[in-house]
Amino acid sequence: MPSALILIADGSEEIEFVTPYDVLIRAGFQVHSVGVNLKDSFATCTRNIKIIPDTTEIPSTTECDILILPGGGPGAKIFSSTDAVQHLIHSYRDAGKWVAAICAGTTALVASVKGGGKTEGLESTKKVKVTSHPSVKDEIVKAGWEYSEDRVVVDGKIITSRGPGTALAFSLEIVERLCGKEKRDEVSGPMVCVSTL
Repeated sequence: MPSALILIADGSEEIEFVTPYDVLIRAGFQVHSVGVNLKDSFATCTRNIKIIPDTTEIPSTTECDILILPGGGPGAKIFSSTDAVQHLIHSYRDAGKWVAAICAGTTALVASVKGGGKTEGLESTKKVKVTSHPSVKDEIVKAGWEYSEDRVVVDGKIITSRGPGTALAFSLEIVERLCGKEKRDEVSGPMVCVSTL
């Protein structure tokens, strides 16, 4: 059974957290959520919805198959400035595991490379083709990353997407990459969505 670790912070985008969580559960993943630097026992998201994560202990190891970073500007800033999250992104990339980021969450991936230049040749030092919410495009391009305006972009073991409206396509892409197209179709059919979003 594949497993996913999804982060959440105050100011994360609800749709971008809940959609992958829901879709991956439907696909048979074991999904774990971790709250990062929360003020309370719950995350207060961008539309004031409150979500209680499974834990607030950020793991130091890469036990899951994929690390997922939802967007929401304030939440993404927390991911970008939290050393334990940055270390986790490095660890997942260097272990050859998947990292997925949506919307402003891509900026946390970008920040991890800014701080990761000490060790040449490691996967965590490589800039790949990504996408994001349009509001953070300039920041990503200025940092030297190749940018695409496609709804979902996959480069190596990095999956990125644009925003709340692409959260379902993003989630189904994760399912396909880790479990195959047949599993994607099996999940998307009962959800009454087109599997080629």
